[in-house]
Amino acid sequence: MSITESVLSAIRSVYSHKMRSMLTMLGIIIGIGSVITIMAVGDGVQTTIFDEMDGIERRTIQIASQSTAELTMADADAIMMLDGVDGITILDEIWGFELERRDGRVRNGSISGIDANYNLIEQVDIQIGRFIDHVDVENHLRVAVISPQTAFETFGFLNVVGEQIELTSWRGTESFTVIGVIDGDYDPGGMDAMMAAMMTPVSRALAVIPITTYNDIIGNDQDAVSFIAAAVSVHADIVETARIISALLDIRHDTEDGFMVMSTGEMFDIIDVITTAVTAFVAFVAGISLFVGGVGVMNIMLVTVKERTREIGIRKSLGATERSIKAQFMLEAVTLTAIGGGIGIVLGFVASEIAVAFISALMDAEVNASISATNIAIAFFASTVIGVIFGVYPAGKAAKLNPIEALRYE
Repeated sequence: MSITESVLSAIRSVYSHKMRSMLTMLGIIIGIGSVITIMAVGDGVQTTIFDEMDGIERRTIQIASQSTAELTMADADAIMMLDGVDGITILDEIWGFELERRDGRVRNGSISGIDANYNLIEQVDIQIGRFIDHVDVENHLRVAVISPQTAFETFGFLNVVGEQIELTSWRGTESFTVIGVIDGDYDPGGMDAMMAAMMTPVSRALAVIPITTYNDIIGNDQDAVSFIAAAVSVHADIVETARIISALLDIRHDTEDGFMVMSTGEMFDIIDVITTAVTAFVAFVAGISLFVGGVGVMNIMLVTVKERTREIGIRKSLGATERSIKAQFMLEAVTLTAIGGGIGIVLGFVASEIAVAFISALMDAEVNASISATNIAIAFFASTVIGVIFGVYPAGKAAKLNPIEALRYE
């Protein structure tokens, strides 16, 4: 029997037992569909994240304490003296403040104190008003920049420049004049808010105020800060500069790896690794159903061999070799899984579009399914390999049947 005849025979065998074949393929269909969906959604979300982060300056180094040692203004001055550092900005953040919303409910959060260089290095976009400048910092002015969320929850509208905002803590109530609103929509759960909050505390704060005013309010006599960002010259090696900053801070505070010193590029790499690893792990878990589907294929092929024992005996008595018998049943197994893989790929296309539509609505950001030709080829190849692996034993068993005993089989 030629390969073409074997393939046609395999297709006829699958078609003649439609319900049994469909149930057998179900595990393969679900497995391939799940893997395609997860990879498409994972790649789509990753692409969306990097598109959102694309405008972020990558030649900055983020510095924060990861021990009991505190960063100070003096540390910022020391870092500024290093070769390759073009600029420094600082930020301190404290939680425990309450904002009374216009609906009467209270929102808990933080305030952030920043210097006048913050917007130059971290590049915060303002949609209404202005950002904090040198005059605000030098004169300890009680001014604040707020997010669109704070503006809408407090006043009910966006253009709130000149309005007074009051924040309450155990220290009492502090009043600030709003001078600006950070760029963005009223979207506390959306992608823009998620990305900004991950990169900096500014967007999540109830209010951003001058660092000098901040120190006056909380009584920060030591000039401690939570965060330092350093702008690195285009001529400097950012990785080497980060290493030098880390060593400098450890010497100044007598610590060992006491500070997190990370370039923005490293943050991108970490996010890439995390999203890729999560997608791969979930795809692996979904791929377990492929193994279950493979076992189902092997089981049904053993039943098929049993049903066609007499046919195998007749073919052997007419001169069919073990190799041709084995090839026929292997092709049937591969045909079964290949058809299941094809259906699974189509199902994956549909499911991924539904999934990204749901995620887009949930995150209020446009997420598109990313289905590459490579992923499709891998999925189809995987389904074919499963047919080969789980078809070997039934095909071998069929090939080794004794023709005389097979002819006697009823």
